[in-house]
Amino acid sequence: MESEAIYRRVFTLLSEDDTGELERIIGEIIEVEERKERERGTTNKWDTSWEWYEVHGDARTLNKLVSQGILDIVFKTNKSTYYHTRDRGTLKRALEDYKRAFTVVVEEEVRIPEDLLEIVVGHEDKKEIIRRALRSEKPVHLLLWGSVASAKSLILEELNRLPRSRFVLGSSMSRAGLYDILFTEQPRYLIIDELDKVDDSQNLTALLSLMESGRVVETKYRKRREIRLRTWVFASANRIDKIPPELLSRFQLLRFRDYTDEEFIEVSEVVLTKREGLDPVLAGQIALQVLRHLKSRDVRDCIKVARLLDRENPHLDLPRVIELLKKQK
Repeated sequence: MESEAIYRRVFTLLSEDDTGELERIIGEIIEVEERKERERGTTNKWDTSWEWYEVHGDARTLNKLVSQGILDIVFKTNKSTYYHTRDRGTLKRALEDYKRAFTVVVEEEVRIPEDLLEIVVGHEDKKEIIRRALRSEKPVHLLLWGSVASAKSLILEELNRLPRSRFVLGSSMSRAGLYDILFTEQPRYLIIDELDKVDDSQNLTALLSLMESGRVVETKYRKRREIRLRTWVFASANRIDKIPPELLSRFQLLRFRDYTDEEFIEVSEVVLTKREGLDPVLAGQIALQVLRHLKSRDVRDCIKVARLLDRENPHLDLPRVIELLKKQK
């Protein structure tokens, strides 16, 4: 049947158009014809036909739709060409089905935990920037970079507490895996650890488009899917020299430096008491032992020590755990 052939042609053309321009033009064509029918009280094609400027479409695109049997030329002179849809009902159905299949707009609001980032000691300026980014009406993307033994990972873990957040490890992301995450989970907050280790071109393309406009388009095996998201991207990296400049430019950079001894002990005590449930005295002892004997300022090393301790006698067991780990250095 002709209507089904038109449906397939329209759907295919929409799927192959990465710009979204054809979707807009078809929408305007339908709107103009329906408006003229209402105003003139007739469905006659002569009375409800239109010119290119009424749908803001260029002649090349409209002539392509004519050649595909989607539009008809009703009347033509040396100065003007009047068009009309051949089967507007089918055209409208194809457009609506395409939008349902390939376009999703996510706009629902989320509640930010009141105690977010409270566990992070210091870095008050950076925490304020993060809070301001979260309150922004439009996404602001932040890249935390610098020393390994700093608060970057702790902050990302805190941000992962946000509703509809998705944590991704850059070094283990599969080829084009980001597309599947964006289309299936539609995260409000995308959190990427080790951004500098994301090197797959498809993942980078998806990330660039998401951060620039919120529009993500994947075309594969002549199949196309599209989604529009309002997503904040928070990422971390130890180095930024290997991150593509076009990606780097989309971030506000927040640089982190090594903890001082005092900062490391204070941060470790807070994390161990609030997250691991240790008493403050034991937390302080672990931090001091890790700093002195394991020569580390990484809070994650303190957490590892805490979890290895004998639960019945953690204070007495601490020297033995430190001794065992020191031998592994």
